[in-house]
Amino acid sequence: MLLKKTYCIFLLFFVFQLKAQNAQIRVSSFEINSKNFEAILEQEKSFDTDTIALKNYLQPLTKNKYYSVFYEALLANGYSDFYNSLNNKSDFYYLQSIKKAKLLNELNIEIWTQLNYVSYLYHYRNYIQMTPVLLKVLDQIEKLTSEKIIQPGESFKKIGWIMQTLGDYKESTYYLNLAKKHTSRKTAEYASILDNIGINYLNTLDLKNAESYFLQTATLAKQVQDEVRYAKALGNLAVVKQKKGDFKTAISLVKKDISISKSQKSDQNTMYASILLAELYVADKNFEEAIQVLNDAQDIARSKQYFEKSELQIIQIQLEILQKQGKTDNELMLRRRMLILQDSLETKDGDMAINKSNWMIQKTKFQQNINRTKAQYKHETSVKNIYAIITILAFVLLITLYFIFKKHLKKRQFEYKQNVTSLKTEKFKSEQKLSEVNENLNSHVAYLKDKNNQIKRLKHEIEQIKQSPSHSLEKGNLSTLLESHLMTDENWNSFKREFQKEYPEFYRLLEEDFPEITDSNKRILLLQKLQFNNTEIAELLGITTEAVKKSKQRLKKKLGDKFDLLFEHISSKTL
Repeated sequence: MLLKKTYCIFLLFFVFQLKAQNAQIRVSSFEINSKNFEAILEQEKSFDTDTIALKNYLQPLTKNKYYSVFYEALLANGYSDFYNSLNNKSDFYYLQSIKKAKLLNELNIEIWTQLNYVSYLYHYRNYIQMTPVLLKVLDQIEKLTSEKIIQPGESFKKIGWIMQTLGDYKESTYYLNLAKKHTSRKTAEYASILDNIGINYLNTLDLKNAESYFLQTATLAKQVQDEVRYAKALGNLAVVKQKKGDFKTAISLVKKDISISKSQKSDQNTMYASILLAELYVADKNFEEAIQVLNDAQDIARSKQYFEKSELQIIQIQLEILQKQGKTDNELMLRRRMLILQDSLETKDGDMAINKSNWMIQKTKFQQNINRTKAQYKHETSVKNIYAIITILAFVLLITLYFIFKKHLKKRQFEYKQNVTSLKTEKFKSEQKLSEVNENLNSHVAYLKDKNNQIKRLKHEIEQIKQSPSHSLEKGNLSTLLESHLMTDENWNSFKREFQKEYPEFYRLLEEDFPEITDSNKRILLLQKLQFNNTEIAELLGITTEAVKKSKQRLKKKLGDKFDLLFEHISSKTL
């Protein structure tokens, strides 16, 4: 019976393993974009020690050069889980993924592979080797918009955690706030971001903001049923109470933290909380309880190589207790172990390594600021030079335009004087011609027709030069000449005498039958009798065409029925 049960269990295990090995990561599309990459990464899972199943699971990613980068990176993560420490295989595949990403010339993939490697080095506390790669990520990630970054929330959160560990709390908060923008609110990830922002405030002794963020973390962690994060929030609240001097509340909160962490099998958080509880017991002079708690924490610290810093912290508290108790039990052994740990941590997780990494980052940032300042100064100098050149060119252009304008104006004035002279000459010739021939009505009509043509030319000339800079001067000269062409009293009297000779009956008719007609009416009527139209009459008399029409309308109103008779006489050729 026992053999049968054993066989069934073995068979079930074999079937499970077979299914696990046959399961493969799903690739819906080989289209190159961040969303497809994220869909791949969301399927990442641990195979513990079964690296063959892991390779089989990731196999579909090898069919495309872009996705093969993620194959190398996720395989490196798998070997990290397998060894649970820094190892050559992980290093090889991480570096392979970074190398392939660079060849693709896709910055978002390159950033992700480097940050994936940074997370590995950070997890195992190799800060010195991590820092140069992190600096590249910090420089490159600023060149991309959030939409192009692969898993922006997770990427910013990782950077925030690392900068917090290295003591750059301002930079850490900056990246954690970026992570908040790209993380869903009702999630464990969002709770962890709130928690770490609170830790930054705690480290800068802003206890009010720190407490506010830890309370928010605890509330959200409860809502999303993240018990470990809830426990961490309680532990962080305990630190706030500790700094405020409320040791009783702090101890109570840390005990709850430890209880939950143990139930959730979170050894790391149990260890951190136990160290904090021991410090509180020491401050409260409860040394026996402190020693017991430290023994539990020490067992966890010795289980992982990357917990060496916590083990060193435990030993330092143990030595402090021995000193306060006045005892020397195991002191020599503890100090020897402390020296070994300090030596091991010098280039890894110790304060010196952290300070060195932070110094490297600050130095790089300082140099980047210098480079930016130089680039900005160079840019501003270039802009100033461009503005200076533009100003000089504009000044030269203005001077050139000024001289061109002056030349054009001089030419225009010369042409204007020639036109005025020509028009005056034509006027003189016209008047001379009239004086040279026998004055009769026909010669007057020809004279008036000629004047009419000259008036039209003058008006056209005046209209043409309205936009000219010398407009006021030209208009004055031409206007004077134009006025001299209009029918003067002397011209009118001369014209009227000749008209009476040619049309005596018509003129007598106007005088005797139409006494209402004024002298100004006569000018219009006589010119119309000679078949001058309204426009020609207006130009000779120096009035508008509308004025001529209105004058006729007023005359019609004044004469009444006699108006039609008058215009019959005007149209008649016998009178």
